Amino acid sequence: MTMNKLDSIRFINLPKSMEEKITGFKIDSSIPLPVQLPDGQKKLNPENITIEQIVAGMLVVIAYKENDKNLPYYRDFVLAMQPNAVEELNTAAIAKEKQKDYPFAEQLFLTVYHMLPQAASCINLATLYSYWAVYEKEAKDEKAEDFYLTKCLNTLEEGLERFGENEDILCELGSLQTYLGNLEDAQGYLERYMKVASEGEKKQKMKSILKDITLRLNSDSQIHQAYDFMMLDEEDKALEVIEKFIAANPNVWHGHFIKGWALRRQKKYEEAEKSLLACLRCGESNADIYNELSICALEKGNRELAKNYLNTAVDLDEENLTLTSNLAFLHLMDDEFDEAKEWIEKSRRLAPDDRQVQSLMKEYTDKTGESFAQIISEEYVHDPEGKEHHDHDHGHDHEHEHHHHHHDDEDDGYEEELAALKEDEQ
Repeated sequence: MTMNKLDSIRFINLPKSMEEKITGFKIDSSIPLPVQLPDGQKKLNPENITIEQIVAGMLVVIAYKENDKNLPYYRDFVLAMQPNAVEELNTAAIAKEKQKDYPFAEQLFLTVYHMLPQAASCINLATLYSYWAVYEKEAKDEKAEDFYLTKCLNTLEEGLERFGENEDILCELGSLQTYLGNLEDAQGYLERYMKVASEGEKKQKMKSILKDITLRLNSDSQIHQAYDFMMLDEEDKALEVIEKFIAANPNVWHGHFIKGWALRRQKKYEEAEKSLLACLRCGESNADIYNELSICALEKGNRELAKNYLNTAVDLDEENLTLTSNLAFLHLMDDEFDEAKEWIEKSRRLAPDDRQVQSLMKEYTDKTGESFAQIISEEYVHDPEGKEHHDHDHGHDHEHEHHHHHHDDEDDGYEEELAALKEDEQ
């Protein structure tokens, strides 16, 4: 874009005899003047050059060659010819922006910014790039969207370097970084904004946003810290951290889930169940919550409720081997052989060589005398786009920091229950 615009420019030198004042402006014949070629024309005809072409050429240079050594001269020349040029260009730029003629609007905003560098013109240019990014997003051009978001960000950052701790630019940067999901950067800019901002409705609004961002950052930190403690089998430390989180965020389900998980690991099943049910009251419903609830119900002696919880969990995550094998185990232990076989087969399709699946198959055969047929062919799933892919085990959901209690983990309660039932049978 920039090179194309500058390609239409030719430079001329006026004769010394033309060094006369134009409305108070003295022409310097030693400085070459840019002239914009008319559309479709590649060569300059000296006899047909107009003052309008010279001004147009200067505006292009001002827009796209901010570091040109003669830029101050060109700016003064344009203002001598058109004293209201900045206001007129800015009005035209806004009009072009509304018409979504973004390339032309960019040239006009760049010209205004370089002719009269100030925070407002910097923000106008950055705002144009943000609109342009949205336009490209709607057109599903991610590369172009990222390009203009980057230009928006760079424009504001350069403006901050040029104008110092300007409250409006800091506010724009804070808002943009919030939109981009860069919360730590957003927090930094908004904290700087608060130090210099004028009192008013805008400051109060940004103060509220800053408070939310700070809370989210602190919350994420506590969630991760508690999760790390759980991975280290340090339930007491996890509970200490998560209790503080819940006190500040009583309606965020993640905290109640980690608390319930930790309490269940400590065999405090009644308390664990209450925390896990709090997740549901917060509006969250996922397989991990119901799997934990099923363990609590089983340990409290309510096997039917445990099955119900697991059925709900499987509805939410059909290809989770932990859930299908746990359901198979419960039905098998209750001599519900039709249901047990159904869930063993589902588990087998997910992971035929899994140790727990093999154990369930043997237990079923020992109880019923019925063996399982050999799997002859691998099952395929056809997706809506017509592509084939193999059935596979369900992965870990990193987004919510869920914990899948693996079927061969002694901590999940089912192994202990199996051993106890075998002793009873003997």
